[in-house]
Amino acid sequence: MTKNGLRVSGVCLMLLLSGCAQHVRMVGDTARLAIFGQPDIQIPPQKVAELPYASAYLKVGHAPRAFVILGMAEQGDLKWFSADKNMVVTRAGRLIKTAGFGEDIRYHDNLDHDPLASGLLKTTTPLKWQHRVEWSQVYRGGYELVSEFQAKGAETVVILDKQRTLQRFDETVTVSALNVSYINQFWLDPVSGKVVQSHQYMGPNLALVQFTLLKPYAE
Repeated sequence: MTKNGLRVSGVCLMLLLSGCAQHVRMVGDTARLAIFGQPDIQIPPQKVAELPYASAYLKVGHAPRAFVILGMAEQGDLKWFSADKNMVVTRAGRLIKTAGFGEDIRYHDNLDHDPLASGLLKTTTPLKWQHRVEWSQVYRGGYELVSEFQAKGAETVVILDKQRTLQRFDETVTVSALNVSYINQFWLDPVSGKVVQSHQYMGPNLALVQFTLLKPYAE
């Protein structure tokens, strides 16, 4: 099994790595800690604080909300796992890959020029971005997407029973080949500029993914 290998046993997830590399770091034992509970599961703030690993809430479409654990960090890609064997990968808050949701994202390019990665709170960051996404089933060939960001100002968001004032940005994504557009939303920490919460569609006419960071990854 390679250092990036993944093995699933029963209903639990187990990440096994052999060897090591500077750009790969295991950050959680998902077999023990990934939890998938009842609809709209609520994890007590104290429990989140006690866990030594990064964690988040994840809700895909109409499925029950899950508590996910960061299983691996590799060159800026954060891989989050739930106990029902599903996975999402984020980079700078952007959903870039999924597994286990049917119509999954399998490829996303030009990520280095993503305004989220450049820093939306910087006045020098371009707010328009062109990129390509490929999916596993319906949109196998992939399409060119054009994104335009717009600042929406400060909003109050409640996370783990605490109110936080975050900066919201809306991203209008246009798929010209399909004559379709949709809007993603991102809520950023006003100090660090990092994405704390997001509502991102997996693609045109695909499921909405709601992701709320509970405990950030300490790089």
